[in-house]
Amino acid sequence: MSDDLARELSLEFHETLLETLKLLNRAEEEEEAGEGLEPAELLFLLRKGPSPNLGEADLLRALVTLLANRMVDPKDDPEYAWDRGRILGRRFTINTAGKTYLLAQIEKTGRIG
Repeated sequence: MSDDLARELSLEFHETLLETLKLLNRAEEEEEAGEGLEPAELLFLLRKGPSPNLGEADLLRALVTLLANRMVDPKDDPEYAWDRGRILGRRFTINTAGKTYLLAQIEKTGRIG
């Protein structure tokens, strides 16, 4: 793999991480705190917006990376979401470390996106 291709793939992955954090942050602000988003919801929103060609494996890799870096928290407890009309499965929420990183990246690039 060439250095240019590796750099491009790395930048795309970083964008996926940032967009995932943005969505989780927005969900926390707009919905009941701690409710979170399921992977299928994240994938739908990412494909609808900034990453139309994002694959499920790419999103799962991003979630694993965010978990490993302690920027998101998993929620496994069944919880009924009135706005969704169903019991939620495994979902993710942004935490303080994720918010700190997201804010630092926004300040670094000078844009919210």
